[in-house]
Amino acid sequence: MVPALIGIVDQLTEAFRHGGGVPQSAYHPSFWDGLERFTAGWFENLLLQQWIPGMPDVETKLKKGAQVADIGCGRGRALIKLAQAFPASRFVGYDVFPPTIELASGRAQAAGVADRVTFHQLDAAKGIPKQYDVIATFDVVHDSVDPLGLLRAIRQALSPDGIYVCLDINCSEENAGPLGAMFHGVSVLYCMTTSLAGGGAGLGTLVPIPTDSDRTWQDFQPAGYAESVGLM
Repeated sequence: MVPALIGIVDQLTEAFRHGGGVPQSAYHPSFWDGLERFTAGWFENLLLQQWIPGMPDVETKLKKGAQVADIGCGRGRALIKLAQAFPASRFVGYDVFPPTIELASGRAQAAGVADRVTFHQLDAAKGIPKQYDVIATFDVVHDSVDPLGLLRAIRQALSPDGIYVCLDINCSEENAGPLGAMFHGVSVLYCMTTSLAGGGAGLGTLVPIPTDSDRTWQDFQPAGYAESVGLM
């Protein structure tokens, strides 16, 4: 990831001087390889082993057969893992970045789950075309051009008893040292600038998150959510 991030520094400098940001298309393919390696541990070692069992209502829906969407699905690793574990459910991945969709579709075919997993290019903040029992975002909201619009679109696309699973980076003040340095770097060199390239909010990885859970929940209420349950 690091060499690919360094490769856009000149463009980023110009964006700081003149406005705007660096679009996703400007990054070398090796960046996406590195990003996938960074998140792979979540989906290989935590998704099925800890996260899903920690959400009994979600697990019940998946076992019975649910319509599931992953917004910002990337190369599809999470949905493919879920499709392998819960064959009664059907899964759709949406991502705004076209190259990931083709790769994710090929991976679903290779994994033998293409009959119940599909991938589509979509800017979900502008609307999600179907209703879903479970919608997930994994490390996505803070990158969004329109975070509140995305949260509203997800809320509108949930079925009446639907569940939204939101995972995002915990960048509280305690994240200092090497981890904090990495988060600061990625925030400036990718998360913030790609959002600004689309005229967006530019939250970045390090948008301040209140440590009080009630205050954190206030960020979701304008999007129409009724309640939240923390997993971690």
